[in-house]
Amino acid sequence: MRIALALLIAACVFPRAAHAGRTYYGWLFGTEVMPERGVELQTWIQEENDKYGTRTKETWVSWAALVGVTDQLELALPVELDWAAVEQMDGTTRTSFTFKRFGIEARYRMAPQDPAEAPPLVPLLRLAVKRDVISRDSVRLEADAVASYDAGAVQAVVDLGAVGDIASGSRHVELRPSAGVSMLATSELRVGAEVYSEISLDSVVESWATAGPDVSWSHGRFWISGMFGIGLYHVRIAPRVLWGIAF
Repeated sequence: MRIALALLIAACVFPRAAHAGRTYYGWLFGTEVMPERGVELQTWIQEENDKYGTRTKETWVSWAALVGVTDQLELALPVELDWAAVEQMDGTTRTSFTFKRFGIEARYRMAPQDPAEAPPLVPLLRLAVKRDVISRDSVRLEADAVASYDAGAVQAVVDLGAVGDIASGSRHVELRPSAGVSMLATSELRVGAEVYSEISLDSVVESWATAGPDVSWSHGRFWISGMFGIGLYHVRIAPRVLWGIAF
């Protein structure tokens, strides 16, 4: 009885490792999800500077509550804010800051969570539906097919994403292929590199791509990841940082 009570107190008092729902990358989704009944709050911040021919500058912020429905299925409720500065033809700059979108997304990990049972290759599927607050008749659909491969201290990830903006009388579709590698430097720190792109399938917006180093750190219930993106095409720099706190 005393042993059982001690184990119960330890489970409540000592923090769990923040392995659930995290990613080791800045622009890529990972393949870890929350355990059943687990809850996490995540924050995402990204910048895209001198993007497109208009040299657009944009800062995007998202907050999301994540909950584990099962050990392999996770639901998220994201809210997005967006600041943008666009150079006009007359030389002036038009700025805007707005509550951009909200929605719901599901992430399904197609492998067990237990490291003793999980295979080296782990696939994950992500689906999201988001409401555009400004364009009231517009809906954004997002999908990702993610696969991670772990070989000792090294992990490689491929993330094949797609986004569609659907409104009455118009639509926009783009592909978002990306890939990255992360290596364990210490028990809590990882370093790596990644490449990310947004490929427009129409003339609504231009395509762009970035690549650069990334770093991630996990400590107790907290984790943080970031990537400093150097422009490869139609963007100068595109850094991104995200963190999560598990409860």
